Amino acid sequence: MAANVSIHYVSEKISKVRWVPEQLQQSERFISGSWDMSKNFVRIWRLQSNQHQFDNPDVSLDFTPRCNDKIAMQDDVTGLEFVDHNTLAVGCADGHLSLFNVQRAVEEDKLQFQARSERLHSLKRSDRSAPCTAIAAYGSDVATVGEDGVLNVLSANNLKQVKRSIDADSISLFAVAYVNQHELVTANRMGVLRMFDTRLSSEAQPKIAFMAACEDDKASNFVSALTVHPMQQHILMCGSEEGTVTVWDLRNLAYPASYLTAHNSPINDIRFHSKDPSKLFTAAEGGEVWLWSENKVLNDTHQKEGNSAWLSGERVRTLIDLGGVLTNTRKSVNSFDVHGSRLVCGSDTEAIYIVDEVF
Repeated sequence: MAANVSIHYVSEKISKVRWVPEQLQQSERFISGSWDMSKNFVRIWRLQSNQHQFDNPDVSLDFTPRCNDKIAMQDDVTGLEFVDHNTLAVGCADGHLSLFNVQRAVEEDKLQFQARSERLHSLKRSDRSAPCTAIAAYGSDVATVGEDGVLNVLSANNLKQVKRSIDADSISLFAVAYVNQHELVTANRMGVLRMFDTRLSSEAQPKIAFMAACEDDKASNFVSALTVHPMQQHILMCGSEEGTVTVWDLRNLAYPASYLTAHNSPINDIRFHSKDPSKLFTAAEGGEVWLWSENKVLNDTHQKEGNSAWLSGERVRTLIDLGGVLTNTRKSVNSFDVHGSRLVCGSDTEAIYIVDEVF
C-alpha cells in the first residue's frame, strides 16, 4: 500500500462515500453511509489537522477525518448523490429516497433532514418494501432503481410526487446511470442493459436492450456498476461481477466497443474523474482500487483522428495505463469518490481510506 494512504477505523461497514462538492478548492468534507449494522447512519466528516503528525515520524499525512454530525437511517444506505452543492439524495434499502441539507460551518458542520419520499419500491404480490438498490442524479432530478425492477424519476423540489415510474424489468435492477437529461441506462442481474426515455410512459418506451460482454459466451455477466464519460456521454462503462469492464458506444449498440479484463473479483464502483476524464477508477470486492489513465503520448495521434481511446477495441490496452491506488485491504471496497487529487474509499473492513495525491 502506498505511503500516502491513511486508514481510519470507524466501526461501521461503509456502503457509500461522496465528497461534499466545492468549486474553487479541494474538498475537506465527505459523506458516508453504512450498511449491515444494527443501526445505520449517514455521517458528515471533516478533515482536520493531525495532532499526532509531529509526535510520530512515521505519520506522513497532516489530516484526519472527524465526524461532525450523523442521521440515523431506517435500513442500509444504498445510494448517495449530490443534487447540488448543498442537497444530498440518499437511497435506502427500505425502498425510500431522502434528501438532506449540508450546512457548512466554521466549527461543526450539520446534516439537516429535508424530505422523504413515499415508498418507491415494493414487491407486488406481498406488498412488502423492496430495496432501492441504486440512485443517480442529473440536475434536480433523481432516479432510483430497485429489486422490484422499477425505475422511478423524482424531482428534488418535490419528493412526494413521482415524475415518472417505469416498469423497467422483470427482475432486480442493480445499477442506473444518466446519459443525458432525459435518457437513462439500467442494468439487471442477468447482465442486460436497457435505455429509457423519461419523457415517455412505460408502454411507449423504445425497446433498446444490450448485453454486457462475458468471457464465457454461454454465461451471463451481472453488471454491478455503471458510469458515463463526463465529456462524451455516448461512452458507457460497465463494471461486472467477473471483474471485467465493458465499454459501449451508445451510438452503435451492435457490439461492445471494448472489453477489458480487470479485477479478479466483482467491480463494486466505477467512475471517471469529473475534472480529468482521461482517468477512470474502479473498486472491487477483492479489496482494491485501480486507476486507468489514458496514455497522453499515444493518445495524441489517436485523438487527432477523432477517436477515443476507450472505443479502440483490442487496441485499448495499448492506449491505457493501469496502476494500483489501493491494494490488499482484505475485504470489499464498496464505494469511492475522487475530488481534485484526493480519493476517499469506504470498505467492509469498517474503515475509511483516504489517498492523497492520487495522481
